Amino acid sequence: MNISLTKYIAVVLICLSCALPGNSAVAGPSADHDADRDSLLAADEAWSQSVNDTEAFLSRFTDDASFMPAGAPLARGDAIRATWEALVSNPGFSLEWTATGAEVARSGDLGYTIGSFRLVLEVDGTPMAMIGKFSTVWKRHEDGSWKVQVDCFNADGPPTPADSP
Repeated sequence: MNISLTKYIAVVLICLSCALPGNSAVAGPSADHDADRDSLLAADEAWSQSVNDTEAFLSRFTDDASFMPAGAPLARGDAIRATWEALVSNPGFSLEWTATGAEVARSGDLGYTIGSFRLVLEVDGTPMAMIGKFSTVWKRHEDGSWKVQVDCFNADGPPTPADSP
């Protein structure tokens, strides 16, 4: 009987060891994870500095990107350009944002940034400010550059009159 119990315990332990993931099955973050996150935040910051240069701003999108601005339909392809040009052509246009967080996938090829923004547009001659938050999904290309795959932002509330400059 003692031999049967020993065999039983051995079989259970073997089965458990097969069922549990090994160290190689669960990879931890790459050694460059912090550097990846820093490079993503730098890409987001550079993009935020390009809002007054339409070509530079649009060059940050992937070819198959999705742009989802507050109060507007989903834009892809040429519709991203049309949507952006409509925004920047507004006489009171001003956009600032700050990424407050970022994360990069273990694979290092996808990441996201989140944060807050302030968009000012002129409505009936009055500058109106929209305060809100954003989420941007980034894709890393073979050359190491980050491009926007999906950009979505929405308002925290209705627009309010912007302060005078």
